[in-house]
Parts: sequence; structure tokens; C-alpha cells
Amino acid sequence: MKKTLIAIAALTAVSAFAQSSVTLSGTLKGGVAQTKYSNGPVGSANGNGLSVADGSSRFIISGTEDLGGGLQALFQMDARFRVDGPSTATPGGGNTFVGLRGGLGMIQLGNLDTHYCLGMDSEGSRATARQANSCALLGYINDTAVANTAARTPNVVRYTTPNLSGFQGQLSYSASPFGNEGTVGAAGKGRAMQAGLNYGKGPIKAGLSVWDAKSESRIAGAARGDQRAYTLFGDYNFGVATVGLTYDQSEINAGLIGAADSKTKRNVWSMPVTVPVGAGTFLFTYTKAGNGERNGVDIANSSSALWFMGYDYSLSKRTKVGVSYAKLNNKANAGYTLYTQASANGTPNNVVGQDASQLYMGIRHVF
Repeated sequence: MKKTLIAIAALTAVSAFAQSSVTLSGTLKGGVAQTKYSNGPVGSANGNGLSVADGSSRFIISGTEDLGGGLQALFQMDARFRVDGPSTATPGGGNTFVGLRGGLGMIQLGNLDTHYCLGMDSEGSRATARQANSCALLGYINDTAVANTAARTPNVVRYTTPNLSGFQGQLSYSASPFGNEGTVGAAGKGRAMQAGLNYGKGPIKAGLSVWDAKSESRIAGAARGDQRAYTLFGDYNFGVATVGLTYDQSEINAGLIGAADSKTKRNVWSMPVTVPVGAGTFLFTYTKAGNGERNGVDIANSSSALWFMGYDYSLSKRTKVGVSYAKLNNKANAGYTLYTQASANGTPNNVVGQDASQLYMGIRHVF
């Protein structure tokens, strides 16, 4: 009898284990970067600096549990840290959520990438420099971030449709996209809404995303940070090369609540190209931000352009090495910087009107 009970208990434990799983994974990415500042306005410091740059290193704990009837529970905790020096991992700093998935789609609650820096630029998955990412222009209006100031949007409720012949839709809502809720009882509250449609089948990938957000405080006289953005992107794999195109139009309203609008708008387009050669890939991206407009009036000399060239080589399925060069050219009234230049490159942001370039050699390992 005891042997029977033990066998039943063992089978129950094996069955429970088979119905759920937890995975530890992550990325470590770093490199040596030579960053140069040039053509700055009078009084600015031109020159160069050597640093060890982080490429958005992280460790991820994720898991699923089968609930029966085709329904699954799922979760992920994405903690970010830096490889270039002492740092404290930030639990939930990356895409972190809990949710349910089934035949009707998926529901997620958490801190999630929402609209910010969409497109076909693949620097995040390469051993080349993270600082060369087209998000340096696509994610910003001059030096102000669009779609939240920290890439991911907190307090998100998201519904993702099932994949239907390559098409997949997404609806996201955040009750407080810029952090905690405002003053209790204050009239009006911040919120953000996003709708997206993606397609991926055969050699074609494409997507469209619309973002609309209102800053938290809606009390008369408070400064606004309202945002509206549209992004369209796609690429085609020709076999010998993959060519993409991203177009983004974004607007920020910084006027006071109850007063006149102060809307700044700009358009950006980006063209990434990847060419596989054996175990490696040549990469090229050109990204151009046009002049901004404030309340419909052109802001002269506020355009910027980012050139990027790189080579990414796979030493194994998990380890890559890469070399890249990026050049950011700002007009006199443009304040764009290399992506994560101050936060992860170890060098300060260039000033308005100043150019920046970077030569980088790095390594990326996934586990």
C-alpha cells in the first residue's frame, strides 16, 4: 500500500512539473568604444574619450503553466544591469509581466515596450554598438523622448490577438504611463493608448503602431507632456540582403493646461540593410530626422542624420563579436545624441548643435 501511495505521489509530482516550466536566460553585451565630439558651438568642449560601453545586459526569469483547455498562465521578470562597472540589477526594469494566453489571444499586465523605437533596426540582437541604434532619432523629438521617457511603459494592460495568417493585432492601455498616479481627487488623469498591427510571413515583415498619451497632472497651469505618434515599418528579405524602411511622425504638446498649445512635431525615416556573409552579417543603417515644427512653424536647422556601418560575426550559437562605426550629424539647433550615450556608454551627451561619432568593438553572449 505504501509503495502504491509513493508511486502515485511521484506520478503526481512529475505531472505537475510537466505542466509548468521556469526558464533562466539573459544577455551580456559590452564593448570598447572610442567616442568623438566635433563641430560644437562656441564654448562647447570638442574632443574624444575611451570607454567600456554596455549593450543593455540583462537576466530574465520567465515561465508558463498549463491550466488546461488550451489556457496557459505566463510571466516574465526582466532585470537590467551593466557589464562595464558596479551596478545594481533593476528588477522589472525590462519587459516584466504576468498574463494569460489561450485560443482567443493573450492578456498581459506589467511594464512593457509600447510603441517606443519600433522598426527593423537589429542592433539590439547584434554584437555591434547599442549606441548606434536608429532609436537615437526615431524615439525622440530633438532631445525629448517619445512614448515615455524610459523606453518601456509602466502600468500597461495589453491584449494581443492570435496570429491569423501572419497578421497579429495589439491593443495597450496604461492608466499612468509616466509613473505613479497623480494627486488623489485631481480633475483628470494621465493615460496612454496604443494600437498596433503586425504582419510576418515569408520574406515580408511589416507593422503599424499608433500612440496617444496624456501626462498625469491635468490641473490648470500644470505643464503638459502630451504625446501623439505614428510609426510604419517593414522589410523584405531578398535572400542576398534584407532591406527595411521605417517612418515615424511624432508630436509633443508642452503647453500649460488651460492655456495655448505648444506643439512640437517632427518626421523621421530610417533604412536598415543587412547582408549575410557566411557566419557573419554586414549591417548598414541611415536615419534622418527632418526639421521640427512648433505650432506649425518650421524650426530652422533642427534636423539630424545618423550613419551606421557594422559587421557582426557568430563564434557560436550563443556568442558573437562585432565592430561598428556610427556618425551623428546635428544641425545648429538639433540636440540628438547617440542612443544610451550617457546612460550606458560612459560618456556625456553632446550639446545642441554638436556632432558625435563612435568606433566600437564588442562581444555579445546569450544564455
